Amino acid sequence: MTKFQRFLLKRLAISILLTLVAVSVIFVVLRLLPGSPFEALVTSGNLNQEQITEIRSTYGLDEPMWSQYVSYLTSLLTFNFGYSILRSQPVWTVLEPRLINSLILLVPALVTTAVLSSLTGMYAGWNRGSRFEKASIVSTTLLRSTPVFITAIFFIIVFAYNLEIVPALGMRSIRATPEGYFETFVSLDFLHHYMLPFAIAVLYYSGDFLLLARNGVVEKRGSEFLKLHRAKGLTETQQLARAGRNSMLPILTYFTLRLGMIFQGLILLEVVFSWPGIGRELVLAIQQQDYPLVQAAVFIMALAVIIANLVADVLYAYFDPTISANGGESA
Repeated sequence: MTKFQRFLLKRLAISILLTLVAVSVIFVVLRLLPGSPFEALVTSGNLNQEQITEIRSTYGLDEPMWSQYVSYLTSLLTFNFGYSILRSQPVWTVLEPRLINSLILLVPALVTTAVLSSLTGMYAGWNRGSRFEKASIVSTTLLRSTPVFITAIFFIIVFAYNLEIVPALGMRSIRATPEGYFETFVSLDFLHHYMLPFAIAVLYYSGDFLLLARNGVVEKRGSEFLKLHRAKGLTETQQLARAGRNSMLPILTYFTLRLGMIFQGLILLEVVFSWPGIGRELVLAIQQQDYPLVQAAVFIMALAVIIANLVADVLYAYFDPTISANGGESA
């Protein structure tokens, strides 16, 4: 077995352990919350105590905690998330369209900001000390440090209520009745609702990629290989292209990590815009204490983060010859 294969197995084992810890924390925290998902139904008179007892038995909530935990792990390992308590639907039936809605919003936004902000950051780093560099750093840092819901509310006030350019909330108009994903996403109505949350997501992450790209180019600008290229007569643009290409690894690694954390990073964005994504659905499920729905949503988010971290580690070890597979600098 090669050193890289041992490294891969080690990272895979750590990822499995982290997944187990994450799902265990979800299980314990949910059951430590005060109240139960049935209190509102009892108070409203929709269910009596006998019906509640029967439902608890159906969902296994009357069993010992260890038995519930074993059933919970088994359901996650088989990706059989069960039924939503309050919606009376399979959990995956509830989460699948919300997951796709989130991906449609957030993945294109992340790719767009990674490309545009990285190119901007490379240009700013190459022109270190210029007004462009200072303005780009200040503006993107301000956007990144401001909570995303504050930025979202500000843009809604300006562009939705004052200028009335775009809708304030939702993914489609109330009167729209699309059938299937194609009709849902390929329409002017969807694009009209999509522009504002998409722009907020792009702006929110722009500072991270801009600073990474800028710092990488600043570091490479005085390197020996660029001096050699300069002596060969390469233009400034060609030198910048080579400096940018050699500083791409941290950007690629960060993009992979950010892709894994994409859901939880912008949950409040979905809440503010009433975007029917998995983050907003998670908030509603927590409020209603819908255990199967919360467990499945958090499991998907945690799994995405852990897989992204694993991929980032592997990419870094594979592409960077200065990093050995045991995590240290190679001789």
